[in-house]
Amino acid sequence: MAPPLMPSQQEEYHQDRRTELYVSLIVLLVVNNVVVHGRIAAHYYDRYRHERFGFNLGNFLLEDVFMALSAIFVDAMIGHTLASASYGLGLHSWRINAEDPDYPSNLSNTFKHVWITLVLTAPAFTCVRLTLLFFYRRLFLVNQRCLKRAWWANLIYAVAWFFGASGFYIFQCWPAQWFYLRYYPRYHRPTPYPISGQCNASIVDNLARTLVFGLISDVGILLLPVFTISRLQMTLSKKIGLLGIFSIGVVACLMDLARITELWVGTDEIIDASYGAAQFFILSAATAVAATTCACLPVILPIACKAHKRRREGTKPQPSPLSAPPSFPSGSESAARKGRGFTRLDGDSSDRNAVELGEVETGGGDDRPEEPVRQMRCEGDEVSR
Repeated sequence: MAPPLMPSQQEEYHQDRRTELYVSLIVLLVVNNVVVHGRIAAHYYDRYRHERFGFNLGNFLLEDVFMALSAIFVDAMIGHTLASASYGLGLHSWRINAEDPDYPSNLSNTFKHVWITLVLTAPAFTCVRLTLLFFYRRLFLVNQRCLKRAWWANLIYAVAWFFGASGFYIFQCWPAQWFYLRYYPRYHRPTPYPISGQCNASIVDNLARTLVFGLISDVGILLLPVFTISRLQMTLSKKIGLLGIFSIGVVACLMDLARITELWVGTDEIIDASYGAAQFFILSAATAVAATTCACLPVILPIACKAHKRRREGTKPQPSPLSAPPSFPSGSESAARKGRGFTRLDGDSSDRNAVELGEVETGGGDDRPEEPVRQMRCEGDEVSR
């Protein structure tokens, strides 16, 4: 039987955050799957269904593979957070024990699923970052060496963060299962099997540092397209349109900053972690879904707008008068072509994707206009029309 409650604990006994957890997590689960399936469906409509590409697994874009993996990991994160809520996440620890005849079994199971959620965080966010990096690699990258190096630096940093964060989440307690079995000796109860350990590294400050390093990666990836587009000479409205599409990731960065603040300010990992950590895990799931959404919208929105325009204009759409590529800054032609235009790293000439106002990907195949549309394409190191 659990120890009797103190008067202050009895006053707070009714406090329950599980409703917030269930509602927010289920909504986030639906949103995550909708946007990821929307991205894959958009690429199928615009790319995979065309005969010249051939619909087979070998032609799947690497960014779509990482996007599908991130959706799986985010779904698993949300699923385990829901499982932890079913055991007591969102309730005060003393209430969980008071309602558990075999206490602290439910409290231990709560943090078993919390630990699994933390372990899944690293691959989930890394897959989203790799999705964005390979999307930028396929779509555009400035010829300048410094920006190519920036792309590689972001890739190496994201992979290094994955290994560092995974190692911390798994081994913050030793042995690893001591993360959730430590509650037995804390309440002077025998563990399910003979074991002892320590959790010296499992503190809020260490977890927050891991999140801060992840936020640095997010900001670095966000700056890649912003810096590239800002160097192009085009009308202000076109530049704002492109920057708006590729700057959606600011939302994910703000969400990440919010959960770091919540972790530092509002999370009690020692006395009442089951209640104090509830909002942090809501924000963690929201940040993951926001990052996934920000990675999908630059693909979904332009293709959806293009499809709507084609349905409205018929089977033979006219080229948009706003589809002309941006011009280069004044100066010699060779200097303008060197490091000023968009160029693809993989050099696949069959890829019709281009950067246009309001259209990040133009697609190809049977739906492309009969009249040539001026667009930026990679043919060597020059911009053709």
